Amino acid sequence: MRTGRVTQTIWNRSVKKQIQKGNRNSTGKAAWEESSSELVSDDKDFVWSSASVSGKAPAQVKYAVIKAAGDLAAKRVRPTAVSVQILFPESSDEQELKNIMRILTEICEETGLAITCVQAESAEYVLRTVIQITAVGVKENPKQQMKKWFPGTEIILCGYTGLEGTLRLVEEAEADLRTRFTPSFIEKTKRCKESLILPEQILQLPEEAKSRQCGDGGVLCGLWELAEAEKIGFEIDFSKLALKQETVEICEFFQLNPYLLTSAGSYLVLTEHGEETLESLKNAGVPAVRIGFVKEQNARTLVNGEETRYLDRPAPDELSRWWKERKESEEQEDRRGDNYVKHCTL
Repeated sequence: MRTGRVTQTIWNRSVKKQIQKGNRNSTGKAAWEESSSELVSDDKDFVWSSASVSGKAPAQVKYAVIKAAGDLAAKRVRPTAVSVQILFPESSDEQELKNIMRILTEICEETGLAITCVQAESAEYVLRTVIQITAVGVKENPKQQMKKWFPGTEIILCGYTGLEGTLRLVEEAEADLRTRFTPSFIEKTKRCKESLILPEQILQLPEEAKSRQCGDGGVLCGLWELAEAEKIGFEIDFSKLALKQETVEICEFFQLNPYLLTSAGSYLVLTEHGEETLESLKNAGVPAVRIGFVKEQNARTLVNGEETRYLDRPAPDELSRWWKERKESEEQEDRRGDNYVKHCTL
């Protein structure tokens, strides 16, 4: 299978079909585009969401928390607690665990989340640290139903395209970036984390609005998932997809597409009252811009000046591709080093 998340076709064929055939106890909606699960009881509706990240920088745990908790907030569920599972390569040491826990504690305090469980282990099959966060909350309005969105409904982007991926690239490859960029540019980019949208901010949306967090695959994958979940077509003004200049320059350095770069902490919003929604987002300190509208047909079009094209099915996330290419490059360097040593000993 390709690097990253399995395709929608594979998921439908090998996951959904198997669940429908063999698990009579399954509850809730099983769909490739769904990022959370729900357990309905007589007293409360519990909702949870999981997110995983991998890398070498301890700060990656922050983005897993933002993603998991943000997916709940997008469904109007206030996240209350997280549990954590960490898998380390055998070469890791205790200091790495301490650093991860320090950052985890900081982001959970900032977002008002309790830490209910932490498990950590090392394994010989793990190449770089993998962190999985599961966030849980209680649905305050269990009677919410699927809404039909009519043509002309506005689509708003909250936050910035590819910002999460940009920050993770800085944390993972700062030494590489310093060969091109000044220290002041690097520090300015790190401060861009203040532009990530936190769960409490997205909960300030008007009741009629519907939101969805972008994540793996970037804003283009987020748009596809939104269309699948809400059964809509749309027209998007590609030039309105907000980008930080730091994202543009770092993606150019690594030859990555920012529109396919993981974007937790940014959201797509459907609303019939664009001005009111933009005003409420502004009051919550959320940068937001109209990017398009729902169309009567199911076509999903991207307009960029005089050019119009259809939205493609989601491609692999650019950060995953970067990791894969980086690993292959390191392996080539190791092989060259081994060949040099062999040559010198002959």
